[in-house]
Amino acid sequence: MPIHVVVLTVGNRYTVEGAHDELGELMEATCRKMGWELLQRHILGDDQEQVTNYLIQVADSGHVDVIFTLDGIGLQDKDRVPESMMQICEKWVPGLAEMVRVKAHEKSPQVILTRGLAGIRGKTILINLPGSPTSVKDSLDVLKPVLRVAVEQVKGSTE
Repeated sequence: MPIHVVVLTVGNRYTVEGAHDELGELMEATCRKMGWELLQRHILGDDQEQVTNYLIQVADSGHVDVIFTLDGIGLQDKDRVPESMMQICEKWVPGLAEMVRVKAHEKSPQVILTRGLAGIRGKTILINLPGSPTSVKDSLDVLKPVLRVAVEQVKGSTE
């Protein structure tokens, strides 16, 4: 059974400045390669309320196993994805976020400054990934071997 994924890229550079969503494309390709079903790819600006509302809507739909957020987890005032996560998640999976930072740090030392989180709302896992293609690839190397097990545990299946 495929893992049902939604990808949310966050940043005014995409919505206002027209930057190309290379991160979203990378995630889309990864979903195909891994056999995950990409249900939706979406882009929002740096508006915490919009991000929070979108994450709630998608997580509460009952159709999504994992929401990946891309970008929006740095130290700048505009980076508010972790604050959105803190408002809506019911449980935390700190090991995922910690290992994402550790692995990505090997090639991109500035990743240690990200504030990404991994949490659960209902039966959906939410994972924040950094805003560079190299860091996203490195993060996925950490997540690929454990994501199916995490989804099964959250869904209550032990197959």
